[in-house]
Formats: sequence, structure tokens, C-alpha cells
Amino acid sequence: MLDMTDHPVEEATEELSAASFKPEGIAVLGSHPATVMQAPFAKPWAIYACSPHNFEMRQLPRFDAWFEVHIPVSDKTRSYSYLKYLETLPLVWMRDEEAMSHFPGARLYPEKELKDEFGPFTFTSSIAFMLAMAIKDCEKHNIPQIGLFGIMQASPNEYAYQRPGLQNLIWCAAKRGIKVLAPKESRLFEPPEENF
Repeated sequence: MLDMTDHPVEEATEELSAASFKPEGIAVLGSHPATVMQAPFAKPWAIYACSPHNFEMRQLPRFDAWFEVHIPVSDKTRSYSYLKYLETLPLVWMRDEEAMSHFPGARLYPEKELKDEFGPFTFTSSIAFMLAMAIKDCEKHNIPQIGLFGIMQASPNEYAYQRPGLQNLIWCAAKRGIKVLAPKESRLFEPPEENF
């Protein structure tokens, strides 16, 4: 999943080399402008990114893997220029098998494996797909922490259905001994109100 042979990733391989890069953590990036640029771009962290907004609204200093897990990939919410950009990336995790042949860097996201492990109710957003893979990569490569940036779950409406999936994965990471960090304003560590 995580390519540890180069930094940034140029070719996707599963094997570790003797001169491999071992990140201090994995940063999972959403696209919310309030915190996305707080990610540890200048530190030896692996960076997982997603979203047309991270292409159209800003230029990320770097990233190691891109995730475009929407089905279908080609949709009115994703511009032609964004789809053309995806064609240039060396590593793009996708679920849309029909579209993958159009993207040279596309790799099939291991959806069944991760849903079998984390459950079918957890995958409520692109960030959830990214976080699940980050957890597995932390375990596989003995990486101690995950940082969540550009992810705002403060809105009671827009992200209400996404937040429980992310919080479940944060809990899964913690139970596995993986430290999860996020800016306070993300509100990811606040439990839901018990107003029933």
C-alpha cells in the first residue's frame, strides 16, 4: 500500500528496500482550507491527499499518494482539468475499475480487504477510505502516528453522516497503538451529543 522505496513516491511497489524511507507518520489530507496547509509537508511524513479542491484551489507542497475513490470517477463534480491532472499522477488509489485504464498511475483500492477488517459502516467518505489504508500502512511499516489535516467535522449537517465513520477509525487506530493527531478545530475527537 505505502511505497517506502522513494520519497516522494515515484513508483508503487510493495517491497521495502535496504535504503527505504521510513516516515515518522502518515498525514491524511482533506481539502478544508482552515487546516490543510498545517500538514507536515517539510517533515519526513508520508502524505495522502484527495479532492479536486486540493488541485483547483491550492498547490500542495508535496504528496505521496492521491485517492480518488468516487464511483464513477467521471462525474459533474469533478472537472475535466482535474481528471486530466489525475492522469499525470504516479499513484492514484481508485475503486472505479472501469475508469482505471485511463489513469496510468491508478491502483485498485483494496476495498474488500479493508471493509472486511473495519466493517461496512465505516466507509462514509474519501477520508475514511484514506484513514483505513493509513492504519494498515502504519501496522505494516511500524509507523507510530497518523495526522488528519484539512478535515472539518464541526458542521452538524454537511458532515454529520461522515463523522461517525471517521471516529470509528480513529478508535480502531488508538486500539492498535497508533497515535492520531488533528487540529482542535477539526472537532474529530468530540463524541456525539447524547440527546436521546
